[in-house]
Amino acid sequence: MKVSIIVPIYKTKDYLEKCLDSLVNQTYKDIQIILINDGSPYDEEKIVNKYKKKYKNIIYIKQENKGQGSARNEGIKKARGDYITFVDSDDYIDLNMIEELINNSNNEDIIISDILKEYGNKTEYFNNYWNVKKEANKNYMTSHMGPVARLYKTSLFKDNNLFFKESSMYEDLAIMPIIGMYAKSIKYINKAFYHYVIHSGSSMKQELYSKKLENIFDVMNHLSDNIDSSYVDEIEYLYTEHLLYSASLRFLKFKKKKIVDEIVKIMKEKYPKYNKNIYYKNKSVKFKLICFLIYHKVYFPLIMLGGK
Repeated sequence: MKVSIIVPIYKTKDYLEKCLDSLVNQTYKDIQIILINDGSPYDEEKIVNKYKKKYKNIIYIKQENKGQGSARNEGIKKARGDYITFVDSDDYIDLNMIEELINNSNNEDIIISDILKEYGNKTEYFNNYWNVKKEANKNYMTSHMGPVARLYKTSLFKDNNLFFKESSMYEDLAIMPIIGMYAKSIKYINKAFYHYVIHSGSSMKQELYSKKLENIFDVMNHLSDNIDSSYVDEIEYLYTEHLLYSASLRFLKFKKKKIVDEIVKIMKEKYPKYNKNIYYKNKSVKFKLICFLIYHKVYFPLIMLGGK
C-alpha cells in the first residue's frame, strides 16, 4: 500500500524542518511526500530544496497564495498512493505513524488515530473519534473536523469528486462530514501519533477579526445541501457545535452580537429542539450551558470571558 502525505506550507519556516524530518524518516517506506508552498512570504523553499536533493519521493509544488484548501486539493490531484494523509507543516508525526495505521487496519476506507496537542511544554491527549452511535460513519461525521491523524483511501476523494472548499475558512468542515457519508468502512485506533503544535501563529490563536469568519454561514448551507436527509441527527449536531457554539463564541470574542443574533435566528428556525439531539446529550455540562446562554441571547457573561 502506497501512502501519499500532503503538506501545505505557509509561514512555517521555524517548524518545517521538524515536520519534514518526521516524514522522511517514517519506518513505513512506500510513501510519497507532496509539499505545496501556498505562496508563503517566508523562505521555506530553501528548506524544501535541501530535502528534495536527498529524498527522491518528495514532490514540490509552488503556487500563489490561495489558502490551505486549495493547497490540499493540489496535493490530492498529485497523489498516487492508495491512501492519503494530511500533515500541517507546523506539526509533526511519530516515525511509526504510517506503519502503525497500515498494520492495524484491514483495507478500511478511513483509518483514524488520536492527536497530541502541544502548547509549549504542555501536552494534551485529544480523542479524534467520537463513539456515540453504532454506525461508524455517523460517528465520524460528528467527530473532530480536522483531516489530520487519519488515512483516507484516495478513491474517496477522486471517485466522488470531493475536494476542500477553496478561498474560505472552515474548509475542513465543508468536506469532512461529507466524506464520512461516502465511507463504507472505518477503523479507529485509540493511540496518538500526530503532534498538533499550537503557537502564536496558529489559527486557534486568531486575535484580529477577519471577515472570513462569516464564511461559516456558506459552509453550513453547503453541508445542508450535500448531506443526505437520512443523516438528520448528524446535520443538526453539526449546526449546534459549529454554528451555535463555536462560531458564536468566535463572534462574541469580537463583540459581533448582531451576527450571533443571526445564528440564534437560524437555530430557532431550523433546530429548535437541538438539546434533544443524541450527540448533544453526550456533551459536557459546560458545552450545554454555553449553548443555552447563546440560544437565549444571554451574551454578557460570555463577552466578559472573551468568548471562551
